[in-house]
Amino acid sequence: MSTSIFDKYNMGGVELSSRIVMAPLTRSRAIGNVPNDLIAEYYAQRASAGLIVAEGTSPSPEGLGYRNIPGIFSKEQAEKWAATPRAVHKKGGKIFLQLMHTGRVGNNNNLPEGAEVHGPSAKAMKGEVSTNTLGRQPYSLPIEMSINKIQNTIQDYVNASRLAIEAGFDGIEIHGAHGYLPNQFMNIVSNLRNDEYGGTYEKNCRFALEVCQQVIEAIGAEKVGIRISPFSPFERREEAAFVIDKYTFLVKELEKLKIGYIHFSNIVAVSYTHLRAH
Repeated sequence: MSTSIFDKYNMGGVELSSRIVMAPLTRSRAIGNVPNDLIAEYYAQRASAGLIVAEGTSPSPEGLGYRNIPGIFSKEQAEKWAATPRAVHKKGGKIFLQLMHTGRVGNNNNLPEGAEVHGPSAKAMKGEVSTNTLGRQPYSLPIEMSINKIQNTIQDYVNASRLAIEAGFDGIEIHGAHGYLPNQFMNIVSNLRNDEYGGTYEKNCRFALEVCQQVIEAIGAEKVGIRISPFSPFERREEAAFVIDKYTFLVKELEKLKIGYIHFSNIVAVSYTHLRAH
């Protein structure tokens, strides 16, 4: 029996009207990092997709490295987000929220008062980024995350995941690709550590895996996906054999967690989503 992308699909208990997935886009339309009615309207217009993955949304103030991206670390943000899944569900759609912590990819001028850019190591991203009030500026030098900061950030993901479910989303996707925080830990260009979070590819993957594990424990494996980009450009490419070994290890560990899906994506290639029912 042949399978069509238009066929219904059971994604680990999440019933989709088709196998068509709308990938997330950074849209920068959240004024004051708070979602609004325009965002809800945008996703409601696309509710015919089997699954929508909404735009990158920061789980903490430190993750708001770009201008006008939304957050979901406060009750106010969660309450404003609630209009989006409600509008999508009204039209029969399903929607996950992507959690995107920018880590070192950002500038302090874009962060709320009291927040600073953090990363696995104190190594700045090359290039410039648009800022709220200073025009284009170099990426800020990140503060190296302490073990305590790492653990607190993992809890930020857990809190954001719970808030997303409370707001009505069907699940969340962890953005572990394209140079954002989990990918920064995974890549030897940005992770210069020699502790339990760096030095070998197994340790480099630890942050992403701990985020996934604790979020799964909080909201359920069927409601969690992750986006990864093994061969996307990131200042310089790692050796192919090293990347293959690292991501083979990562995917095997994610399979053990029975994660809802793994979204493979490269910046210069067409992305696709591997959906698997458990």
